[in-house]
Amino acid sequence: MKRSAIVFALSLLASTGTVMAQGHGGHGHGTPEPVRALSTQVHASQCWVRMMPEPTPSAAYLELENKGEQSVAVTGASSLSFGHVMLHQTSESEGMARMSHVSEVDIPAGGTLSLKPGAFHVMLGQAKEDLALGERIILSIHLSDDTQVQAECELRPAKTQAY
Repeated sequence: MKRSAIVFALSLLASTGTVMAQGHGGHGHGTPEPVRALSTQVHASQCWVRMMPEPTPSAAYLELENKGEQSVAVTGASSLSFGHVMLHQTSESEGMARMSHVSEVDIPAGGTLSLKPGAFHVMLGQAKEDLALGERIILSIHLSDDTQVQAECELRPAKTQAY
C-alpha cells in the first residue's frame, strides 16, 4: 500500500515536469516531449489495466469524455510505469482478431470515446518495476490540442473483461 502511494505521488510529480511521449518514428515510444497542460475539456474515468505476465504486453482501458465544443483526438499516451505505451485497435478479419497501431483516435465534441477490450486500447509494454494487482498507475493521454488527461488506472487480473 505504501509503495502504491509512493508510485502515485511520483507519477503526479513527474507529470508537472517533462512528459515522456513513449513514441519514436510516429509510434510514440521513448522520445521526450514538451510539457503538456492538463485538458479542461476532456475527462477520463473508469481506467483499468489488464495485467499480463511479462513479457506479454498489458492493456489499459478507459472512458474519455469530451465536454468541449470542438472535437479533439487522442494522439498518444505515456506512463512512468511502462517503457512502451502505444495506441492500438483490435479488428477482426476472416475470423481472426488483429491488433494494429493507430496514430490518433477522435473524440467528437460533446461525445465519449470508450477504450475497451476488442476495440481501441492503450498497449503497455516493458514494465519499469514490479507491479502488483490492485495497485494504481497514472496513465497520461495526449491530445491533439497539445494538452493531456491523466487517468488513475487500477491493475487487474488478466481474465478481467470489463470495468
